[in-house]
Amino acid sequence: MNEPLSDLYFAPTGIAHLTHTNTDLVRAAARGRAQLRVTTAAQLNGHPHLGTVTTILAVFALTARMADELNLPATIIFDSLENAPAEHITINDRHYTRTVQDLVDGGHLDGTERSSGFRCLLSWASARSTIAWQERPYAVYQELLPVRACLHAIAQRQHEFAPVLAPADGRIRVRPRCPACHLVEKDAHDLTITAGDHVVLLDSACPHHGPYRETIPINDTGGWYDANTPVRSVQKAALLTAERDLYNACSISMDGPDWGGAWFSHVIAPALSVLDVPARDWPISLFTPMILDRTGGKLSKSLYVKYGREYADLPPAFLDLDLLLDTYGDDALEALWQETTRWAAEPRRLHRCYTVDHLTTLLRPRHLGATA
Repeated sequence: MNEPLSDLYFAPTGIAHLTHTNTDLVRAAARGRAQLRVTTAAQLNGHPHLGTVTTILAVFALTARMADELNLPATIIFDSLENAPAEHITINDRHYTRTVQDLVDGGHLDGTERSSGFRCLLSWASARSTIAWQERPYAVYQELLPVRACLHAIAQRQHEFAPVLAPADGRIRVRPRCPACHLVEKDAHDLTITAGDHVVLLDSACPHHGPYRETIPINDTGGWYDANTPVRSVQKAALLTAERDLYNACSISMDGPDWGGAWFSHVIAPALSVLDVPARDWPISLFTPMILDRTGGKLSKSLYVKYGREYADLPPAFLDLDLLLDTYGDDALEALWQETTRWAAEPRRLHRCYTVDHLTTLLRPRHLGATA
């Protein structure tokens, strides 16, 4: 494999000192297991941008490398979060949202347009890596028994979970929606969470239709609730713990690095401790490199949309996968795939950040053709 940039330096920081190969991070957990089961996720809040594209490609590249070195079959589970907020409304100084799926169901959003970019990218990466993938919508995810059992545990022990899941105000955000208009009260001011016998009761109030109750049975699939990121992250850790035995799998979560570091140490690890999950049973968490803007912050599509070239002077195709593919075709994905396979192959390349200018260099005309 040719090295496109020979003047880069890779310091062996942190975990890279400890590992000869990135597979070492999962080797012990995979011992005696029949397969690798890797989970990643994304909100369906628009077309994937360059940071999201590289994260998903890196997930496939890492999975392929580990499956090969461990001689185990692997599957990637993509949690498509159609519960992402798509409409924001303020009423009497309270913040309410409606989800992507609600607006799709109401005919206000095109569901195919919201998901096509992700599915195209996942299918391309699957074909390139020979790793199979499955999509799991949030509506299915929130009905799974381990996820709801975790919700019940949180409801039973709110005083223990509140400092972990809501340190600022103590309000654990497990959000039902109004059955009449599907408004979700974002900050849970009116929410009461009650743990019953194999059930969680969520009482809230709609500014238009008054009080309502959503009943979430633990051992059944009725009811619906939105969980904010901390709650959903803890539920995901509990789910992967259960799936290890359910599928005789090495359960691995792979996400962008904003869900590692402080997030893992202040949210996931303490919550697993409250759930009485011993450390030896925790699922493996791996994180792909972060793509930085020119100020050193995470490359943000929302900031680019808000501030334009004042924020990041990038070709528009780099902020929209559909436009990238329309302009350059698969050559752009192939150039990024070659880069992410280098990350997967060498710990010093994986455990670090990359600037958007570095990726822009990889996507110069010699890889793509004409300038964007």
